[in-house]
Amino acid sequence: MKLSVSIATRTPTRTATAFASFGLTVVLALAGCSGDGTTFGDTNGAPSTGVYVIQNTPPPASGSAAKASPTTTASTGTILQFSTSASGVATPVSTIANLNVTSLAFLAVDGMGDIYTTATEGTTGTSVLEFPVNSSNNAQPTRGIPFNTTTQISAPNGLAVDPAGDLALPEANSGVAIFASTANGSVAPSDFITAGGASTLVNPTAAAVDTNDNLYIVNSGEDVTNPIVVFNTTSTGAPIRSIGGALTTMAVGSPQAIATDTAGNLYVANVVSGVSSILIFEPTATGNTPPLRDITGSNTLLGCVGGIALDNAGYLYVVSVPTCGSTASPTVLKFSTTGDGNIAPVATFTSSTWTNADPTLSIAVYGATQPSAP
Repeated sequence: MKLSVSIATRTPTRTATAFASFGLTVVLALAGCSGDGTTFGDTNGAPSTGVYVIQNTPPPASGSAAKASPTTTASTGTILQFSTSASGVATPVSTIANLNVTSLAFLAVDGMGDIYTTATEGTTGTSVLEFPVNSSNNAQPTRGIPFNTTTQISAPNGLAVDPAGDLALPEANSGVAIFASTANGSVAPSDFITAGGASTLVNPTAAAVDTNDNLYIVNSGEDVTNPIVVFNTTSTGAPIRSIGGALTTMAVGSPQAIATDTAGNLYVANVVSGVSSILIFEPTATGNTPPLRDITGSNTLLGCVGGIALDNAGYLYVVSVPTCGSTASPTVLKFSTTGDGNIAPVATFTSSTWTNADPTLSIAVYGATQPSAP
Protein backbone atom coordinates (compact mmCIF):
# COMPACT_ATOMS: atom_id res chain seq x y z
CA MET A 1 0.00 0.00 0.00
CA LYS A 2 1.34 3.38 -1.00
CA LEU A 3 -0.06 6.66 0.29
CA SER A 4 2.14 9.32 -1.34
CA VAL A 5 0.45 12.15 0.51
CA SER A 6 2.62 14.98 -0.78
CA ILE A 7 1.40 18.47 0.07
CA ALA A 8 2.45 19.72 -3.36
CA THR A 9 -0.36 20.92 -5.59
CA ARG A 10 -1.61 18.10 -7.73
CA THR A 11 -2.09 18.57 -11.44
CA PRO A 12 -5.54 18.58 -13.04
CA THR A 13 -4.89 15.13 -14.48
CA ARG A 14 -5.17 12.75 -11.55
CA THR A 15 -2.87 9.79 -11.26
CA ALA A 16 -3.12 6.72 -9.07
CA THR A 17 -0.05 7.50 -6.98
CA ALA A 18 -1.37 8.07 -3.50
CA PHE A 19 -2.80 5.10 -1.63
CA ALA A 20 -1.23 2.94 -4.38
CA SER A 21 0.16 0.64 -1.78
CA PHE A 22 -3.43 -0.21 -1.06
CA GLY A 23 -3.81 -0.73 -4.82
CA LEU A 24 -6.00 2.40 -4.88
CA THR A 25 -7.44 3.49 -8.25
CA VAL A 26 -10.98 5.10 -8.86
CA VAL A 27 -14.00 7.86 -10.44
CA LEU A 28 -18.00 7.71 -10.96
CA ALA A 29 -20.64 8.86 -13.41
CA LEU A 30 -23.56 9.86 -11.22
CA ALA A 31 -27.06 8.69 -11.88
CA GLY A 32 -29.87 11.07 -11.05
CA CYS A 33 -27.77 14.06 -10.03
CA SER A 34 -29.23 16.33 -12.69
CA GLY A 35 -32.66 14.83 -12.98
CA ASP A 36 -34.49 17.68 -11.27
CA GLY A 37 -34.18 19.98 -14.28
CA THR A 38 -32.07 22.52 -12.40
CA THR A 39 -29.01 24.13 -13.94
CA PHE A 40 -25.82 22.64 -12.50
CA GLY A 41 -22.16 23.43 -12.60
CA ASP A 42 -21.75 26.78 -10.84
CA THR A 43 -18.08 26.51 -9.89
CA ASN A 44 -17.22 30.20 -9.99
CA GLY A 45 -19.40 31.63 -7.26
CA ALA A 46 -17.41 30.73 -4.16
CA PRO A 47 -14.01 31.79 -2.83
CA SER A 48 -11.33 29.14 -3.29
CA THR A 49 -10.55 29.09 0.43
CA GLY A 50 -12.75 28.70 3.46
CA VAL A 51 -14.19 26.68 6.33
CA TYR A 52 -16.80 24.11 5.27
CA VAL A 53 -19.53 22.64 7.49
CA ILE A 54 -22.73 20.67 6.90
CA GLN A 55 -26.28 21.86 7.42
CA ASN A 56 -28.83 19.04 7.37
CA THR A 57 -32.31 20.54 7.50
CA PRO A 58 -35.00 18.08 8.59
CA PRO A 59 -38.47 18.20 7.01
CA PRO A 60 -41.06 20.35 8.80
CA ALA A 61 -43.33 18.67 11.29
CA SER A 62 -46.51 17.20 9.94
CA GLY A 63 -49.56 19.39 10.06
CA SER A 64 -49.76 23.11 9.35
CA ALA A 65 -46.01 23.60 8.76
CA ALA A 66 -45.89 20.91 6.10
CA LYS A 67 -49.11 22.12 4.47
CA ALA A 68 -47.83 25.69 4.35
CA SER A 69 -44.69 24.64 2.45
CA PRO A 70 -45.60 21.50 0.50
CA THR A 71 -42.59 21.86 -1.83
CA THR A 72 -40.09 21.93 1.02
CA THR A 73 -41.32 19.03 3.12
CA ALA A 74 -38.32 16.84 2.23
CA SER A 75 -35.13 17.00 4.26
CA THR A 76 -32.22 18.77 2.59
CA GLY A 77 -28.45 18.72 2.97
CA THR A 78 -26.16 21.62 2.09
CA ILE A 79 -22.50 22.54 2.52
CA LEU A 80 -21.96 25.98 4.04
CA GLN A 81 -18.71 27.83 3.40
CA PHE A 82 -17.45 30.48 5.82
CA SER A 83 -14.40 32.70 5.64
CA THR A 84 -11.33 31.48 7.51
CA SER A 85 -11.47 34.83 9.35
CA ALA A 86 -15.11 34.37 10.42
CA SER A 87 -15.96 35.50 13.94
CA GLY A 88 -19.08 36.04 16.03
CA VAL A 89 -22.39 35.38 14.27
CA ALA A 90 -21.16 34.75 10.74
CA THR A 91 -22.86 34.64 7.36
CA PRO A 92 -21.79 31.95 4.87
CA VAL A 93 -19.82 33.28 1.90
CA SER A 94 -21.22 30.46 -0.23
CA THR A 95 -23.53 27.45 -0.11
CA ILE A 96 -23.44 24.24 -2.14
CA ALA A 97 -26.95 22.88 -2.46
CA ASN A 98 -28.11 20.03 -4.67
CA LEU A 99 -31.88 19.55 -4.76
CA ASN A 100 -31.49 15.76 -4.98
CA VAL A 101 -29.44 15.62 -1.76
CA THR A 102 -31.50 14.91 1.35
CA SER A 103 -28.66 14.57 3.86
CA LEU A 104 -24.88 14.81 4.05
CA ALA A 105 -22.18 13.38 6.30
CA PHE A 106 -18.42 13.89 6.59
CA LEU A 107 -16.32 16.52 4.82
CA ALA A 108 -12.80 16.67 3.40
CA VAL A 109 -10.78 18.74 0.94
CA ASP A 110 -7.85 17.74 -1.26
CA GLY A 111 -4.74 19.66 -2.31
CA MET A 112 -6.60 21.60 -5.01
CA GLY A 113 -9.48 22.61 -2.76
CA ASP A 114 -12.00 20.13 -4.18
CA ILE A 115 -14.64 19.20 -1.60
CA TYR A 116 -15.72 15.67 -0.66
CA THR A 117 -18.76 14.47 1.25
CA THR A 118 -21.11 11.49 1.48
CA ALA A 119 -24.62 12.26 0.29
CA THR A 120 -28.01 10.59 0.32
CA GLU A 121 -29.68 11.66 -2.91
CA GLY A 122 -33.43 11.24 -3.08
CA THR A 123 -34.21 7.96 -4.83
CA THR A 124 -30.70 7.33 -6.19
CA GLY A 125 -29.08 6.07 -2.98
CA THR A 126 -25.96 7.24 -1.19
CA SER A 127 -22.59 8.14 -2.71
CA VAL A 128 -19.24 9.73 -1.96
CA LEU A 129 -19.29 12.95 -4.01
CA GLU A 130 -16.56 15.35 -5.14
CA PHE A 131 -17.34 19.01 -5.89
CA PRO A 132 -14.79 21.26 -7.63
CA VAL A 133 -13.11 24.12 -5.80
CA ASN A 134 -15.16 27.34 -6.12
CA SER A 135 -18.44 25.37 -6.26
CA SER A 136 -21.60 27.09 -5.11
CA ASN A 137 -25.36 26.91 -5.51
CA ASN A 138 -26.62 23.73 -7.20
CA ALA A 139 -23.17 22.61 -8.40
CA GLN A 140 -22.66 19.36 -10.28
CA PRO A 141 -20.37 16.80 -8.61
CA THR A 142 -17.42 15.86 -10.80
CA ARG A 143 -17.36 12.29 -9.59
CA GLY A 144 -19.03 9.97 -7.14
CA ILE A 145 -18.77 6.44 -5.80
CA PRO A 146 -22.11 4.84 -4.85
CA PHE A 147 -22.64 2.64 -1.83
CA ASN A 148 -23.29 -0.93 -3.00
CA THR A 149 -21.89 -4.45 -2.89
CA THR A 150 -19.37 -3.69 -5.64
CA THR A 151 -17.81 -0.71 -3.90
CA GLN A 152 -18.07 -2.52 -0.53
CA ILE A 153 -19.36 0.69 1.08
CA SER A 154 -22.64 0.61 2.98
CA ALA A 155 -22.28 2.57 6.22
CA PRO A 156 -19.00 4.49 6.44
CA ASN A 157 -17.94 5.93 9.77
CA GLY A 158 -15.62 8.55 8.28
CA LEU A 159 -13.89 9.93 5.20
CA ALA A 160 -10.25 10.85 4.62
CA VAL A 161 -8.85 12.41 1.45
CA ASP A 162 -5.17 12.97 0.71
CA PRO A 163 -3.88 15.97 -1.31
CA ALA A 164 -4.09 13.98 -4.58
CA GLY A 165 -7.75 13.08 -4.10
CA ASP A 166 -7.35 9.48 -2.96
CA LEU A 167 -10.01 8.26 -0.53
CA ALA A 168 -10.17 6.13 2.59
CA LEU A 169 -13.51 5.22 4.16
CA PRO A 170 -13.68 3.37 7.50
CA GLU A 171 -16.57 0.96 7.07
CA ALA A 172 -18.28 -0.04 10.33
CA ASN A 173 -16.93 -3.41 11.49
CA SER A 174 -15.72 -4.62 8.08
CA GLY A 175 -12.60 -2.50 7.60
CA VAL A 176 -11.38 0.42 5.49
CA ALA A 177 -12.20 0.82 1.77
CA ILE A 178 -9.50 2.50 -0.32
CA PHE A 179 -10.11 4.31 -3.63
CA ALA A 180 -7.66 6.28 -5.79
CA SER A 181 -8.08 9.74 -7.24
CA THR A 182 -9.21 8.22 -10.55
CA ALA A 183 -11.96 6.12 -9.00
CA ASN A 184 -15.42 6.96 -10.30
CA GLY A 185 -18.66 5.05 -10.47
CA SER A 186 -19.63 1.63 -9.24
CA VAL A 187 -16.15 0.14 -8.98
CA ALA A 188 -14.51 -2.15 -6.48
CA PRO A 189 -12.02 -0.57 -4.07
CA SER A 190 -8.46 -1.11 -5.18
CA ASP A 191 -7.71 -2.32 -1.70
CA PHE A 192 -9.57 -3.04 1.50
CA ILE A 193 -8.02 -3.26 4.96
CA THR A 194 -10.09 -5.99 6.53
CA ALA A 195 -11.06 -5.66 10.17
CA GLY A 196 -9.79 -8.25 12.61
CA GLY A 197 -6.77 -10.46 12.25
CA ALA A 198 -3.48 -8.76 11.37
CA SER A 199 -5.04 -5.30 11.01
CA THR A 200 -6.32 -5.35 14.63
CA LEU A 201 -9.18 -3.10 13.48
CA VAL A 202 -12.48 -3.32 15.32
CA ASN A 203 -15.16 -0.81 14.27
CA PRO A 204 -12.96 1.84 12.60
CA THR A 205 -14.64 5.23 12.98
CA ALA A 206 -12.39 7.96 11.60
CA ALA A 207 -9.37 8.33 9.33
CA ALA A 208 -6.62 10.81 8.45
CA VAL A 209 -3.48 10.83 6.31
CA ASP A 210 -0.20 12.67 6.91
CA THR A 211 2.74 13.89 4.84
CA ASN A 212 4.79 10.78 5.66
CA ASP A 213 2.46 8.37 3.83
CA ASN A 214 0.76 7.23 7.01
CA LEU A 215 -2.93 6.38 7.30
CA TYR A 216 -4.34 6.84 10.82
CA ILE A 217 -7.50 4.96 11.80
CA VAL A 218 -9.52 5.37 15.00
CA ASN A 219 -10.19 1.93 16.48
CA SER A 220 -13.44 2.11 18.44
CA GLY A 221 -14.33 -1.50 19.11
CA GLU A 222 -14.78 -2.85 22.58
CA ASP A 223 -11.68 -4.14 24.36
CA VAL A 224 -9.20 -2.73 21.82
CA THR A 225 -5.80 -2.04 23.32
CA ASN A 226 -4.98 1.09 21.33
CA PRO A 227 -7.61 3.57 20.08
CA ILE A 228 -5.48 4.62 17.07
CA VAL A 229 -3.71 2.33 14.62
CA VAL A 230 -1.35 3.48 11.86
CA PHE A 231 -0.72 1.96 8.43
CA ASN A 232 1.82 3.14 5.84
CA THR A 233 3.35 2.39 2.48
CA THR A 234 5.16 -0.74 3.66
CA SER A 235 2.11 -2.26 5.33
CA THR A 236 0.69 -5.53 4.06
CA GLY A 237 -2.31 -5.66 6.36
CA ALA A 238 -0.78 -5.16 9.79
CA PRO A 239 -0.38 -1.67 11.28
CA ILE A 240 3.14 -0.32 11.64
CA ARG A 241 2.35 1.13 15.04
CA SER A 242 -0.52 2.03 17.32
CA ILE A 243 -1.18 4.65 19.99
CA GLY A 244 -2.92 4.00 23.29
CA GLY A 245 -2.51 3.68 27.03
CA ALA A 246 -3.04 5.73 30.18
CA LEU A 247 -0.40 8.33 29.30
CA THR A 248 -2.16 9.21 26.05
CA THR A 249 -5.32 10.21 28.02
CA MET A 250 -7.38 8.44 25.34
CA ALA A 251 -9.87 5.69 26.13
CA VAL A 252 -11.66 3.17 23.95
CA GLY A 253 -14.12 5.14 21.83
CA SER A 254 -12.96 8.54 23.11
CA PRO A 255 -11.37 9.90 19.89
CA GLN A 256 -14.15 11.61 17.93
CA ALA A 257 -12.12 12.86 14.97
CA ILE A 258 -8.48 13.07 13.85
CA ALA A 259 -6.42 15.29 11.55
CA THR A 260 -2.78 15.92 10.69
CA ASP A 261 -0.78 19.06 9.96
CA THR A 262 1.94 19.63 7.35
CA ALA A 263 4.63 18.59 9.84
CA GLY A 264 2.93 15.22 10.37
CA ASN A 265 1.66 15.91 13.88
CA LEU A 266 -1.56 14.08 14.79
CA TYR A 267 -4.49 16.01 16.32
CA VAL A 268 -7.20 14.10 18.17
CA ALA A 269 -10.58 15.50 19.22
CA ASN A 270 -11.02 13.50 22.40
CA VAL A 271 -14.03 13.14 24.73
CA VAL A 272 -13.74 11.16 27.96
CA SER A 273 -16.77 11.09 30.29
CA GLY A 274 -18.14 14.23 28.65
CA VAL A 275 -14.88 16.20 29.07
CA SER A 276 -13.32 17.33 25.79
CA SER A 277 -9.72 17.97 24.86
CA ILE A 278 -7.58 18.33 21.75
CA LEU A 279 -4.53 16.08 21.94
CA ILE A 280 -1.48 16.67 19.73
CA PHE A 281 0.96 13.78 19.15
CA GLU A 282 4.32 13.94 17.39
CA PRO A 283 4.61 12.25 13.96
CA THR A 284 6.39 9.16 15.32
CA ALA A 285 4.22 8.69 18.42
CA THR A 286 3.70 5.06 19.32
CA GLY A 287 2.35 3.03 22.20
CA ASN A 288 1.67 4.54 25.61
CA THR A 289 3.13 7.97 24.95
CA PRO A 290 1.84 11.30 26.30
CA PRO A 291 0.72 13.97 23.83
CA LEU A 292 3.05 16.84 23.01
CA ARG A 293 0.27 19.25 23.90
CA ASP A 294 -3.22 18.99 25.38
CA ILE A 295 -5.75 21.78 24.82
CA THR A 296 -8.36 21.49 27.56
CA GLY A 297 -10.03 23.48 30.33
CA SER A 298 -12.74 26.07 30.83
CA ASN A 299 -10.97 28.84 28.89
CA THR A 300 -10.99 26.74 25.73
CA LEU A 301 -14.82 26.87 25.52
CA LEU A 302 -14.75 23.24 24.39
CA GLY A 303 -18.10 21.61 25.06
CA CYS A 304 -18.54 18.25 23.38
CA VAL A 305 -16.24 18.21 20.37
CA GLY A 306 -16.73 16.60 16.98
CA GLY A 307 -14.98 17.42 13.72
CA ILE A 308 -11.48 18.87 13.58
CA ALA A 309 -9.48 20.42 10.71
CA LEU A 310 -6.30 22.41 10.12
CA ASP A 311 -5.20 25.03 7.63
CA ASN A 312 -1.68 25.82 6.44
CA ALA A 313 -1.62 29.16 8.23
CA GLY A 314 -1.14 27.62 11.68
CA TYR A 315 -4.73 27.34 12.87
CA LEU A 316 -6.83 24.50 14.19
CA TYR A 317 -10.63 24.48 13.80
CA VAL A 318 -12.91 22.44 16.09
CA VAL A 319 -16.69 21.99 16.00
CA SER A 320 -18.30 21.95 19.43
CA VAL A 321 -21.77 21.78 20.98
CA PRO A 322 -22.55 22.58 24.65
CA THR A 323 -22.85 18.96 25.79
CA CYS A 324 -22.71 15.55 24.14
CA GLY A 325 -26.05 14.79 22.50
CA SER A 326 -27.08 18.44 22.51
CA THR A 327 -29.27 19.70 19.66
CA ALA A 328 -28.07 23.27 20.15
CA SER A 329 -26.51 25.10 17.23
CA PRO A 330 -22.81 24.23 16.85
CA THR A 331 -19.84 26.55 17.24
CA VAL A 332 -16.48 26.59 15.45
CA LEU A 333 -13.56 27.26 17.79
CA LYS A 334 -10.27 28.39 16.22
CA PHE A 335 -6.96 27.80 18.01
CA SER A 336 -3.31 28.36 17.20
CA THR A 337 -1.62 25.05 16.39
CA THR A 338 1.09 25.92 18.92
CA GLY A 339 -1.45 26.30 21.73
CA ASP A 340 -1.32 24.16 24.86
CA GLY A 341 -3.29 23.81 28.06
CA ASN A 342 -6.23 25.91 29.21
CA ILE A 343 -6.07 28.52 26.45
CA ALA A 344 -8.79 30.63 24.88
CA PRO A 345 -9.56 30.24 21.18
CA VAL A 346 -8.30 33.05 18.95
CA ALA A 347 -11.77 33.24 17.36
CA THR A 348 -15.16 31.56 17.45
CA PHE A 349 -18.18 31.70 15.19
CA THR A 350 -21.74 30.48 14.94
CA SER A 351 -24.36 31.16 12.29
CA SER A 352 -28.13 31.46 12.15
CA THR A 353 -28.04 29.36 8.96
CA TRP A 354 -26.06 26.55 10.63
CA THR A 355 -28.37 24.92 13.14
CA ASN A 356 -28.45 21.22 12.22
CA ALA A 357 -24.99 19.76 11.68
CA ASP A 358 -24.52 16.12 10.76
CA PRO A 359 -24.11 13.78 13.78
CA THR A 360 -20.30 13.80 13.67
CA LEU A 361 -20.13 17.63 13.43
CA SER A 362 -18.03 17.48 10.27
CA ILE A 363 -15.69 20.26 9.19
CA ALA A 364 -13.08 20.81 6.47
CA VAL A 365 -10.75 23.74 5.81
CA TYR A 366 -8.92 24.89 2.71
CA GLY A 367 -6.52 27.50 4.10
CA ALA A 368 -5.55 30.78 2.47
CA THR A 369 -1.88 29.84 2.34
CA GLN A 370 -2.45 26.53 0.61
CA PRO A 371 -1.55 26.34 -3.10
CA SER A 372 -4.46 27.07 -5.40
CA ALA A 373 -5.39 24.97 -8.39
CA PRO A 374 -3.11 25.56 -11.39
